[in-house]
Amino acid sequence: MGKLLILARYIFLVYATDINEKRKHIHITYSQVGFKRSCKFWLEPIIELDENKKGDFTDKELNEIKKLIEENLETLK
Repeated sequence: MGKLLILARYIFLVYATDINEKRKHIHITYSQVGFKRSCKFWLEPIIELDENKKGDFTDKELNEIKKLIEENLETLK
């Protein structure tokens, strides 16, 4: 697991096991004491949430994460 960026309260990371996936994506985690949430966003061809891996984030949090991805897309790629 490699941390790419920490923004607001979220950690943006990649997993070495994902190296063979064709579409670029990013995993996002958020931890509080005793509680961890994570989700996955595709970076191409458009930025979109992987609906199968949206974790326990609220819609508001997911929108905030998407906005952070849009603002930092080049760094994340």
